[in-house]
Amino acid sequence: MRKVVVDTDTGVDDALALMLLAADPEVEILAVLSVFGNTYGDRAADNARYVLDTCGREDVPVYRGCDAPLEQELRLSAGIHGDDGFGNTGLRPRTPVPAEPNGIPILLDLVDAHEGEIDYVALGPQTNLATALRTDPALMERLRSTTIVGTLGPALYQDTEPWADRRFRVSRDPNVSFDIDAAQEVAKRKGDITWCGPYVTRQAMVPEEFFLDIAASTGFAPAELITKISADYAGFYTRSYPRPDGKRTMGINDSLAVASLLRPELVTGSVQRPLQTFEDPQTGDRYLAGVHPVKGETRPLHRVIFDMDFDGVLELIGDVLRRPLPWR
Repeated sequence: MRKVVVDTDTGVDDALALMLLAADPEVEILAVLSVFGNTYGDRAADNARYVLDTCGREDVPVYRGCDAPLEQELRLSAGIHGDDGFGNTGLRPRTPVPAEPNGIPILLDLVDAHEGEIDYVALGPQTNLATALRTDPALMERLRSTTIVGTLGPALYQDTEPWADRRFRVSRDPNVSFDIDAAQEVAKRKGDITWCGPYVTRQAMVPEEFFLDIAASTGFAPAELITKISADYAGFYTRSYPRPDGKRTMGINDSLAVASLLRPELVTGSVQRPLQTFEDPQTGDRYLAGVHPVKGETRPLHRVIFDMDFDGVLELIGDVLRRPLPWR
């Protein structure tokens, strides 16, 4: 049984990724921690609770994590996921997630109890990890693995403007840029750390009808929830990444990272790289990218994914959304 802690700023693609974990019979979700990003931190916690309740996973505990970056001003992706992270649908869990106990001490206690056994999945800014590192500097090495949705991917050799790639022209890498200080703290640590960012996730735009057809043919609650919260989300991606056939499309960013953990064989391309910070002079936004090691390299090497079996990921998603409840 794989033990997992999920760290999420629960928006639309986070909800789908959380479903993949909740449905896997070989995964024990020890805890879900919220973080700001797609919406406010408290709402991200409530959204996670709503997703889990919809999936019949009331047994999974959800805790509030960090509500603001370490140093920066708070920024949110409301224009993509809606003010509530759920496409402004107003969906709320029966019981909101309380502010206490806070998720950071919970995480540290779980690591003490299951050292070397926990796979940590960070779907939003890395603020919770960076905050926990202040108490336990060896945290990343005490986790079995860490999978993060972030970084611009592997930069070209001697590339000084990795953010200029057309795949990043819209949202680029908000999970890093929304709290670059936290991301840099994680980037300099040793451990089994994988980054799955826009370089790979922007390659997988899925027709909205994929989800609409599953919901219509099954009537299952998880699939119906995805279609309810994704209307505005699909509108954003359709405008930003138009298809030649004009069909509405949407991103599945966080599901790719989860798939890389659950089905490692779906990763078809990755490299071991140190991470370096770059700044866009026009916006001031700072990003991380995997760079080629230099002679005498001392920075830790992390895995950076740059390609996946996207058909395999869609098959995994389809299998989950077509599966009747209960999932446990």
